[in-house]
Amino acid sequence: MKNNKIALFALPAIVALLSISVLASVQTTPVSVPSFDDRSTITGHVILQVFDTQTGELKYKVEKHNLVVDVGLDEMAEATFGVGGVGTTNFDFIEIGTGVTAPTATDVSIETSACARIQDVAPDVNSAISGETSVSIISSFDGGTCAGAITEAGIFNAISANQMLARSTFGSVTISSGDTLNVNYTITIT
Repeated sequence: MKNNKIALFALPAIVALLSISVLASVQTTPVSVPSFDDRSTITGHVILQVFDTQTGELKYKVEKHNLVVDVGLDEMAEATFGVGGVGTTNFDFIEIGTGVTAPTATDVSIETSACARIQDVAPDVNSAISGETSVSIISSFDGGTCAGAITEAGIFNAISANQMLARSTFGSVTISSGDTLNVNYTITIT
């Protein structure tokens, strides 16, 4: 009987040792996950040029990268996949302003508007490189109605309210009453 009790107590220990040795001998095969080189980006670049209306002389030029904002990315996705939001309205309006706060991803408008938005009814699309598309939106602002020190610009999908795609701030670009300010926004998708 004593031997039976020892055997009963030893049995769980033997089972545990056998389980450990069985688990130790099980080999797992690593799963191979293919790697992709996805460097897709959406970037923006803005060029501002001030021209003397009488002579056509270029008086001032500034080039600056800008920030594509969250709401702009959301609207692009909605246009692509047809869900929610406006989603089908083109980003072809430019607005200029006098705000100086640096752009953030959560911006939904420029800081301080200086002039009404102007639409480019025929944006220039350049798709010379496979897998890359650049779209340029160009608007001209008359110094007679938009004179002042401009320090920011944004691109929108409507004449008022609605969604902003991108925003940039820069050093002061002064427009006099006899000037024209050309703003060229280029958005590149790669």
